[in-house]
Amino acid sequence: MSDAENIRAVWDTAELRGLWARAREILESPEQPATFRLELPDEDTRKAVGEVYGRPMWGQGTRINVSKLDTQLRENTRFGLGLEQVLEILHDRPIDRRESPTAARAERRDRVTDVLHAALAEQNLAEQPWARPWMQWLHQYGRVAESELDSVARQAAAVLARLVLDPGHSPRTWISRAELAARCGGGAHRLDSGMTLSRVVLRAAALAHGVEAPANERDRRRLWELCGVTLDAVSATALCWALPLVGSDEWSRGVRGRTELGLPAQLTHLDLGVAPEHLVEAGTTVAVCENPRVLEAAVRDGIRHPLVCVSGHPSTIVTELLHRLGADGAALRYHGDFDWAGLTIARSLWNHHGAGPWRMAAADYRAALNQASAERIDLPVLTGEPAEAPWDPELPELMSTAGRAIEEEVVLDDLLTDLRTGLG
Repeated sequence: MSDAENIRAVWDTAELRGLWARAREILESPEQPATFRLELPDEDTRKAVGEVYGRPMWGQGTRINVSKLDTQLRENTRFGLGLEQVLEILHDRPIDRRESPTAARAERRDRVTDVLHAALAEQNLAEQPWARPWMQWLHQYGRVAESELDSVARQAAAVLARLVLDPGHSPRTWISRAELAARCGGGAHRLDSGMTLSRVVLRAAALAHGVEAPANERDRRRLWELCGVTLDAVSATALCWALPLVGSDEWSRGVRGRTELGLPAQLTHLDLGVAPEHLVEAGTTVAVCENPRVLEAAVRDGIRHPLVCVSGHPSTIVTELLHRLGADGAALRYHGDFDWAGLTIARSLWNHHGAGPWRMAAADYRAALNQASAERIDLPVLTGEPAEAPWDPELPELMSTAGRAIEEEVVLDDLLTDLRTGLG
């Protein structure tokens, strides 16, 4: 008889089958504990197990040490085979060793880290302060399928390389989310809300800018725009009038043609994407107002002074247009409401675009107060947190003392007179 036949003849008995079954469970267990509990229901079982294990057995059960059982089989039985070999012979199948969850998690973490680090390094982003916490988050919570990990890592790194991720810098130009996805993400919809690539990129962007991860569509839009990305290239518009475009191309002629028709232009990011590099001559004075009512009045009166309306807080397209005009050497002059929001807008345009004030000094506010009083105009109460006016520190103090807000419509006639005579 062969050794295998002898082993089956000696150890494949009813009294030992519980021992072998429990031993196999342990060897195939992902955790592989060092010992296991074995029931000993009768004297025959206690005697058989005791002979194999090398010590007498008492009671209804005992604890078996796996390592000791393996050593006993190898060194103190006539077959000289280890536990795994004995079980494979008795059960006629190999031990199915399963990786422990801890080891599997460690291997997964190492693979995620290696793949992400390599993708970031290719874009010179691996040493950014947000990179390591982003990789840790993606391993724990990113929910990226193993089959997609390589492509998602590569595409995410390509997208991140094109974002404004320095919280100390504001975007000067914007790209639409669909265009960015098409360039870097393998398809125009890959960065749409709900897509895996969008989720992992926005987490990196939030870490880079030190903000909470976006929880709704409004927060996602705000974070995208903070990084220089618009959700689309057509919804945001810049309301313009009489821009003296210098280009001879069809687009420039089209915008000038609207002025000839007495119509303002609503420029989008798509417009600026096809516009010529230079828009206006250096030294061109461009008025900037806060409320569309001012631009409407200029159009109605046929006053062809270049005018851009920010319509409240400047949108991405307004910001990009003003940057383009400033880069051409245009002189930007801003007027807005005399309230804290108006001063905040004016300060932002002053800081980021070099836009000088247009009738936005303390003397102008005082004159507008007197005008409103003489014309019996009811002025709204000034509310909110005070804002600074670096071009005239006296202005916020005077506004706080007077406690009244003055909208652009109150001084509309003065603004139109300035546009007729020029702001230069």
